[in-house]
Amino acid sequence: MNNLYPIVTALCVGGAVALAAWLARRRAWPQRLGLGLAAAVIVTLVFTAARPEVERFAFERSDAYAWSVVRARLVAQDPVLLDVFALDPSIEAELSSGLLSVLRESRIGMDDPAILPAASKAAAAVYRAKVLPVAQRGSDEAVAAWGDGTAATLQAFRTVSDEACADYAMTGVNRTPPNLRVDAALSARQRAMVAAYRSSNPGSKLPSAEELGAAYEQARTLAEPPFEEADMAAFRDLKDQPKARQCDLMLRLFGAIDRLPLKQKAAIYRTIMANG
Repeated sequence: MNNLYPIVTALCVGGAVALAAWLARRRAWPQRLGLGLAAAVIVTLVFTAARPEVERFAFERSDAYAWSVVRARLVAQDPVLLDVFALDPSIEAELSSGLLSVLRESRIGMDDPAILPAASKAAAAVYRAKVLPVAQRGSDEAVAAWGDGTAATLQAFRTVSDEACADYAMTGVNRTPPNLRVDAALSARQRAMVAAYRSSNPGSKLPSAEELGAAYEQARTLAEPPFEEADMAAFRDLKDQPKARQCDLMLRLFGAIDRLPLKQKAAIYRTIMANG
């Protein structure tokens, strides 16, 4: 529609000019020229004014058109989505279905700031269902690389606010306005997730509870500054902690995990992927 509408407009303008010229064929050429210009201006103004309503009508009734608009906007914001879509056609199909449903039910426009959390939430649901179950069985190196981006991503959100950092740490949903540092960090994690998906081996096993517990215990000893008993108590009640405290604890935790040997690090990040 975005590419077709200007063509239709130009054709209608041409038709209006031709019709005006035919109707004024017995008049002097200055009059014919004036009528033709008037017809061109009037038709152009009408089509320009009508375009938002025509596009809104098409958006509400055509999934193909609506998704072409939404897809173009999302890919412009995050080109890595093209790599995600290439992993499995059902990923794009499910994201399209979920996001268009949200947009139409809530009547959120593509220029509305609310589109960002709506898109992030819909994408997170699709990734949990379609991408993470495969990516969690990627190579140790690829899974660890995905997890290593967590601390950097939280740091990027922290430059926005402690609230933004804590919100992303607790939900995995991006609700912040467009931000170059945040967008770059999220794109880097998406690239790492794609790499983990592509390195997946169905025979890979998730770590046992004992292996996971040992990895977390080792990470606890590597925290900077070290976790104290009050910190461990705060982790057990993390959702009720102040936002700044949530952000700080999660940053220290993922910073400690990043210092683990590869196998232990990958064990933790596989489990995080498995839990969505």
